[in-house]
Amino acid sequence: MKGKKVNNPSVVVKNKRNILYFRIISVLLPIVILLFIEVVLRLAGYGDNLNLFVRNPEKGYEKFLMVNPVVGKKYFQKFEYTSPANDIFLEKKPENTFRLFVMGSSTVYGFPYERNLMFSRILHQRLESAFPGKKIEMVNTSITAINSFTLLDFAGQILKYEPDAILIYAGHNEFYGAFGVGSNETMGKNKTLTRLHLKLMDLKLYQLVRNSIAGLSKAVAGKNDGEIHGTLMKRMVRNPDIIYGSEKYKLAMERFRQNMDEILTKADQQKVPVFISELVSNVHDMKPFNSISENGAESAQAVFESAQKAEKEGNFDRALELYYKAKDLDCIRFRASEDVNRIIDELAQKHKAYKIPMLKVFQENSPNKLIGNNLMTEHLHPNIEGNFLMADAFFHEIVDSRIIGEADLQEIPSKNYQQQNWGYSDLDSLLGIHRVELLKGFWPFITDPSKEYNYKTIYRSKSVVDSLAFSKVRNPVLAVEDLRLQLAEYYEKRGKPEKAFKEYEALIRMNPYIAVNYRDAANLLLQLGDLPLALKYFQKSLEFEDSFFAKFRIGEIYFLKADYENAVKSFEQAFAIAPDDKKVNVLVKTYISFVYNGDKDKANAAANELKRVNAGRYLQVPPKEYVYTRYVPFQTKAEVELARKLAGEKKSAEAIAILENSLNRYISPVAERMIGELALEMKDFKKAGIYLLKTESEFRFDPAFQKTLAEYYSALGDVGNAQKSLKEFERLSAGSAPNPEVIQNQN
Repeated sequence: MKGKKVNNPSVVVKNKRNILYFRIISVLLPIVILLFIEVVLRLAGYGDNLNLFVRNPEKGYEKFLMVNPVVGKKYFQKFEYTSPANDIFLEKKPENTFRLFVMGSSTVYGFPYERNLMFSRILHQRLESAFPGKKIEMVNTSITAINSFTLLDFAGQILKYEPDAILIYAGHNEFYGAFGVGSNETMGKNKTLTRLHLKLMDLKLYQLVRNSIAGLSKAVAGKNDGEIHGTLMKRMVRNPDIIYGSEKYKLAMERFRQNMDEILTKADQQKVPVFISELVSNVHDMKPFNSISENGAESAQAVFESAQKAEKEGNFDRALELYYKAKDLDCIRFRASEDVNRIIDELAQKHKAYKIPMLKVFQENSPNKLIGNNLMTEHLHPNIEGNFLMADAFFHEIVDSRIIGEADLQEIPSKNYQQQNWGYSDLDSLLGIHRVELLKGFWPFITDPSKEYNYKTIYRSKSVVDSLAFSKVRNPVLAVEDLRLQLAEYYEKRGKPEKAFKEYEALIRMNPYIAVNYRDAANLLLQLGDLPLALKYFQKSLEFEDSFFAKFRIGEIYFLKADYENAVKSFEQAFAIAPDDKKVNVLVKTYISFVYNGDKDKANAAANELKRVNAGRYLQVPPKEYVYTRYVPFQTKAEVELARKLAGEKKSAEAIAILENSLNRYISPVAERMIGELALEMKDFKKAGIYLLKTESEFRFDPAFQKTLAEYYSALGDVGNAQKSLKEFERLSAGSAPNPEVIQNQN
């Protein structure tokens, strides 16, 4: 029976509508199911939060965000990844804060050293010195073995957190870094597919599919999965030989250009300044890893040998040209070619970004402009001197840009001064040496697989410090922080507190957000006579953790300075959180401070409280005496003592010369004050004024200092200031003379 033809228009419309609904449901149902699975996976806690920034989980640090320790999972499926540096920043950006984000890979991470030698940490302190009125936040986002694809993925997330500037040093990993054309961690040649993969990795469902495929592949492969043994540097490489100018080479360069262009465009749109650096390599002392000659062209090795010949003949300009040509022809591309620097230059001009002339800086600090082992640890990672140079180059470009404001460069310590007083030690140098030697036992440093060797199994330590450094290389799970504490304890037991302090200082630079590091360093500084720095570190520790110990120590330092008002404030704050067995100690110091400051009513109230708790035996107050100048920082103690001896022999000019020379190594207020006093005796009023006024805030409660100021102003004919200083001298001299207790360690 034939069906009847439906001529009713309403029925036809209804059928068409039903078909449309069916098609919509057919399309939406899979999406709804996928969304449902995604929600279930999130509720079940499956997968990882792969955002670049996460809330700090540590107690007391909840208001801070940090770089996600596991963000590397997003970019590395086959190999291990480094956790980013432990930088933190406030989720709500405070007023008067200048926030910088730093982007890059292993060089920016500080390899082969620890985090205390990352150029960003060095730069951070320098900027704080240059702009004391600003709070500087520096956030290093680097991960080893990433390239511009990862940086582009980072950029969008960084721009959400109100950066005032972005610093970039990147380009060496475009071939073998994650998603590079020659990498084992890749999504193929299609840039769009790679970008889509990175977007989808934020979904738990996609992570589930990825993890399932990876697990299945591993199970199918079994034990004979063709695993490549050796360093991460070796294992990351799938296609090692990439000829200069080849299709793969051009593709990598184009990807770098596109990705970096997009990063700078995003920054432009939000009006965020970008400081992008040229790249540097070891061209003088690192021969090409591999040399392939095509179509009759010179090989990289042949060009390298020509460069050596030109250098021996004294033709340094020609040698420079040939060394860079040899590096560019090296078909194992761990060192960026100069095409990368040309792209950086073009993009900086296009986007009006600030370009850091790093190549020029390193060349000017190398013999005959030939960058080699003088500034590099191996093929491309700067040594300690090189990291300070990097920080210095960024520093001057930032200062010159005036984006933070005006800096008084005359008051900022030099690069050499900062390096000499920075927190690093022999442990850091040895760690770097061992890590580099480990690299050099494998490809590409050794091209014959049969000659590869594992440095871990053949090296024998030569000293206690060397043994600790090597133990970290042999067993990477060891915490360098623990090794430093062991070493500091070792030095203290052997009467070498100066060396112990260097380890505590290094701990501060490794973990500048942990209060106990500042307290430990400050406590040792008390023994070493550096009270100004101890005070600064105790105060810094309170930014991260409230502490009775820190507040009490701060009060004691103010007490020694005869700054009794600030001493009382600190003692009262300490008393509020003091353990029961420490309350009497704090109350006694508070009482003496009131007596010395002439606050009779408050002194009587404190005395009554001491009597109430049966501590009336402490009411006997020793005579008041100014002792702050007895504490001389250990860094310049020998020079200060010699200068005092010479001054006693009326050899003031010699004493001043020694003291001024000591300031090149360490700026000590005691030394500066002595220069001012000696210059006044010699009637060099200009120099006297410079140094006396510079140290006035440090010694203004010393009656002898006020008397010296009165003499200085009288010599200038400044009657008003002379009388003011004399009155202050008389006020401070009132009362009998002390012998305050020398600070004892009491943790």
